[in-house]
Amino acid sequence: MVLVVGGTNQGKYAFAKSLSEDVVKDLHMEIRVCMERGEDPWVLAEQVQLSHPGGVITLVELGCGLIPSDAFEREYRETVGRISCELAKKADAVYRVCCGIATQIK
Repeated sequence: MVLVVGGTNQGKYAFAKSLSEDVVKDLHMEIRVCMERGEDPWVLAEQVQLSHPGGVITLVELGCGLIPSDAFEREYRETVGRISCELAKKADAVYRVCCGIATQIK
């Protein structure tokens, strides 16, 4: 599994597609929906890893901005960050994309 992270609209998906046809795009949004439903986002993350072992997962780095005043938004941001860290540990490679340029960080 390969993890591709970066800011919003920075070219993550295009880069991910250049690596594999098996791309899970915007996992952070799936995590949000999961949390809004009251489901466990860690279960979702595990399912995605198991069902795409040779694929690429993209998600937005959410922890680089202001701390949200809304409790759910803070929990969501924290959860995405923690899941990102776990995915990065398990990934074969991790890339950060900024301005359409990918840099391998693992």
